[in-house]
Amino acid sequence: MGFEVRRTTCIRDDLELAVEFFHGLFERKPNVVIVSGGLGPTYDDIQLAVISKATNIEIDENQEALEQVKEYYKAKGLELTKERRKMANMPINSTVLDNKVGGAPGCLIQYENIDIFCLPGVPSEMKDIFTRHIIPFLSSKGYDKLYEIKFRVLNCFESQLAPFINQIKGKFPFLYIKSHPVHEESTGIVLHLSGFGDEAKKHIHKVRKMLEQLFVSNIESIEIENIRE
Repeated sequence: MGFEVRRTTCIRDDLELAVEFFHGLFERKPNVVIVSGGLGPTYDDIQLAVISKATNIEIDENQEALEQVKEYYKAKGLELTKERRKMANMPINSTVLDNKVGGAPGCLIQYENIDIFCLPGVPSEMKDIFTRHIIPFLSSKGYDKLYEIKFRVLNCFESQLAPFINQIKGKFPFLYIKSHPVHEESTGIVLHLSGFGDEAKKHIHKVRKMLEQLFVSNIESIEIENIRE
């Protein structure tokens, strides 16, 4: 969708440690931050407490979120306990993101021109909110989309390909060229070529043909196999 993932971080349920991380994150000024985990009813579900302390945005019970929590547990024939009601506490002025799979709603917070999405950690719940809310939001930004092809080069070592990859990368610095050995069950080197926008898409096919010609003419017994486009 045109967004490059620059950093992925995993932090334990430690308020001070996580707040310190977010302060550093805000200094880097990313466009979008997606946080998952810690929206549940237990004491260690501290995601929004962390966000609140890091941004100085207060948390309060959100009526829209509360209705979602009530409906979820009512449908299961369960009462609304204090712990379950905790999941309706949201940063003030945040946008509630309904959860069609579980009990904890997500939310969107806008802070210093950064869009912060807060999602549950349960994979099915996170994917539900991501698919229905985050993908449309990011797509609406109108950024150039990523285009990628992936193929495997057989009967060679990565060190044999390195000089030719470097040669091509020097000519096309705006493209991302990544190589890595195939996992143990197979053989060869996998190459990823990617870039953003129609211009990148046009050059990626050209670069692949150039790489194939360089590899085949310089390395004996080489084979090239398409994986994904």
